[in-house]
Amino acid sequence: MWKKEEHQIPRSEFERRIERVRRFARDRNLAGVVVYSAPKIHQWNQTGHVGYLTNWSNLDRITDVMVLVPSRGKAALLVAGVEYMLDQIEEVSWIGQMHLVSSPDPRAISRAFDSSVGGEAATKGARSFGAEIARRLKSEGLSGQPIAIAGIEAMPVTLYRDLERNIPAGIVEAPDVVAELRQFKTPEEAGLLRRTAEISDSSYERMEEVARPGMWGYELTAEMDAAARRRGADFVYHCMHTAPGTDLKAGKLSVKCHDWRLNRGDYINVNAYVVYKGYWIQSDRAGTIGPVLDKAAAEMVEANLQVQDEVLRVIRPGLPIGELIEIGNRAAARFGYEIQGGRIGHGQGLDYSERPFLLAGSRELLQPGHVFVLHVCLGDPGGTLLINPIADLCYLTADGVEVLNKFPRGLFHL
Repeated sequence: MWKKEEHQIPRSEFERRIERVRRFARDRNLAGVVVYSAPKIHQWNQTGHVGYLTNWSNLDRITDVMVLVPSRGKAALLVAGVEYMLDQIEEVSWIGQMHLVSSPDPRAISRAFDSSVGGEAATKGARSFGAEIARRLKSEGLSGQPIAIAGIEAMPVTLYRDLERNIPAGIVEAPDVVAELRQFKTPEEAGLLRRTAEISDSSYERMEEVARPGMWGYELTAEMDAAARRRGADFVYHCMHTAPGTDLKAGKLSVKCHDWRLNRGDYINVNAYVVYKGYWIQSDRAGTIGPVLDKAAAEMVEANLQVQDEVLRVIRPGLPIGELIEIGNRAAARFGYEIQGGRIGHGQGLDYSERPFLLAGSRELLQPGHVFVLHVCLGDPGGTLLINPIADLCYLTADGVEVLNKFPRGLFHL
């Protein structure tokens, strides 16, 4: 049923990814690699590993899933679910080996559950994750070798213990090969991210059309959500910070529904989260309702924009991430501010946050293929006010950095 559509990655790319993971297992004398992702609804967690290998990256994936990539034999997708999910998978995924398994969590949507799911005699023949993986490894003559887990930081303890009980040769620590591969985006992935950015831009355009004094914040974000949905977004959420233009500290930053009425002269800072075919963008833009900001507020916002621009200008392949943070800190200090939290962004792709992480002290280098959201968040030294009027999704190539979202970066005036 799976077929290539517009803005989709070819099957050959998924097969190449599987082979890279298989080679990793062979090089380390492993029986295979078990790749885990949390249900896609856990948006802020690691949910992208399984989608990276199978293309099942949408919100239909509401259960725990694993991919077994053995050092020989076919890769298999294991789903703690019920039969109807197989049809959903076939709509989007190329993978042919799919198995329903039981979960050790009694709250999980699962084909069967009772006290025996960890063993060979599981109800209705539905083995647990660990029992099914053990069976498949045994059939390939791989029972004498250990496995590694990619995505272990997101795996529930109950699932890990199930694997421990069932894998005779045990589990060894190893680098997360899938996280390593995912940080370098292919041209097809860059195309999907550009489309995600276009959808996000359309929601800001809708903001310009409908924003008016007297409107509630949640009314405005609902209009923006709907605009992105109409363009095909899988998931969309807008949150905002608004404040009187004469006193940004008197405002309100809400991740929940923004129950603040917009007034003429208000400062408005909108944060957009948009996902298209599993690929994320986070962006921020800021401006005013009606008049421009007073001088003090405008200087705070302008300082942030200038620091963001200084950081953007120096981004290049080979630059140490820690050095990039230091450049941002020096720029912020010239304006009398500091970067809050010791970070200025994070990678984006099939997860909201993934490698590379733009953290102070990082020794990693920026490299071609990296995609990350850059958001330099300034605050008063020792204070609680956060100013984050801009976030840009950046794609780094050998030629430099491309900002994917195209909505104007300066302050807007509605």
